[in-house]
Amino acid sequence: MTVEFELVRVKLLTNYAVLLTNSVTRLTLHVKLKMPIYVTYFIQLLLIVHVLKTGRDRIWIWVLLLLPLVGGVAYLFMEIMPSFMGGVTGQKAKRGVMQLVDPGGDVRDCARAWEQSANAENGRRYAQALINADKPKEALEILEQSRSGFFENDATLLLLEAQARFLIEDWPATIKAIESQRKENPEHTSAQGHLLYARALDASGHNQEAISEFREVAGYFPGAEARYRLAIALANQDDQANARKEFENIINDASLAPAHFRKSQKEWIKASKEALKEMD
Repeated sequence: MTVEFELVRVKLLTNYAVLLTNSVTRLTLHVKLKMPIYVTYFIQLLLIVHVLKTGRDRIWIWVLLLLPLVGGVAYLFMEIMPSFMGGVTGQKAKRGVMQLVDPGGDVRDCARAWEQSANAENGRRYAQALINADKPKEALEILEQSRSGFFENDATLLLLEAQARFLIEDWPATIKAIESQRKENPEHTSAQGHLLYARALDASGHNQEAISEFREVAGYFPGAEARYRLAIALANQDDQANARKEFENIINDASLAPAHFRKSQKEWIKASKEALKEMD
């Protein structure tokens, strides 16, 4: 590995570190942190020792030496925290940080992979990245090319198409895509796809059918979202008693659930409490 290449890597990682610190600073402007300079250097020394003992990429040593505070923040978020959480959660955390410091990076990476090899798997990854970046029309173009031959009725690709159609508010096409997925892949069950189907039915005016689907998916959906949307659908159809019951069940069940569940479902728990207040 040449010195020039190492310098390029240092520069790139340094840029990421600067972007990360700027993002963290924007999120914590209300906090005034005053740290003695010797404490900063001591922490950096500990992090350098951590790099050496854990076999991390030695490029981090340069980042930590050149950027005492910025480098430490970057190393913490990009290496230590994901490793501490481990497994899938760690990878999600790392992807989240990379999205924070390099918005659009995932789309660019997937686009390059697609250009090199326009296969179904690369198409799936690219379409998902585009959907995550709120570019459903572009995702549909990739999915149209990916769904050919053996993968024409691929369950995952059809569900991605449904997501993209839903984002552009094409309710009939959303329903059609999920119904095709169910017909061609009867063994494939997707809670998210089922919930999306119910939402599309509700948005297209098929309210009673939507309520039936909401009830069904709420029975196995991991989390409170399906039950909340069922309650909203019931309330919209003037079934206030059953809607109230669903909201109350969400809140009561959450009070008995572990803290991590309440944290992960706080959006729906809060929304349920607000809905009950409006009903009083």
